[in-house]
Amino acid sequence: MMMNRKYKNILVPYDGSKHSQKALGMAVDIGSMFGSTLYVVNVADLSTVSPPGWNLSQGTRKTISQITKSVKNTSELQLKKIHEKYRDSGVSMKEFVLEGNTVDKLLKFAQDKEIDFIIIGSRAYLESQK
Repeated sequence: MMMNRKYKNILVPYDGSKHSQKALGMAVDIGSMFGSTLYVVNVADLSTVSPPGWNLSQGTRKTISQITKSVKNTSELQLKKIHEKYRDSGVSMKEFVLEGNTVDKLLKFAQDKEIDFIIIGSRAYLESQK
């Protein structure tokens, strides 16, 4: 018997790390209990990308638009694999690739989609010091 839909919309920021994979697994478990829709979101924050040509030879320089396209394509492929992996979980899953500042984009997305619950992976303090 499905519980009330307390968590109708669940946001899972996903970057492919083991921490985001664990968060996604937890979200699938929780989402299946509440009949939730999972919104799996990858944010391409290109502010962390080095300027075109930095540390690259003249023949391998890429424009920002080429880098953006490559990052988005990689993210979309990653999210497609996630969708396939959890296809039979019984949870409705929608994937999105956004571009911009990660925090700003996730907060706006959460407001726009009326997200009830955000499940995000984190790193242990000591692990982040490595």
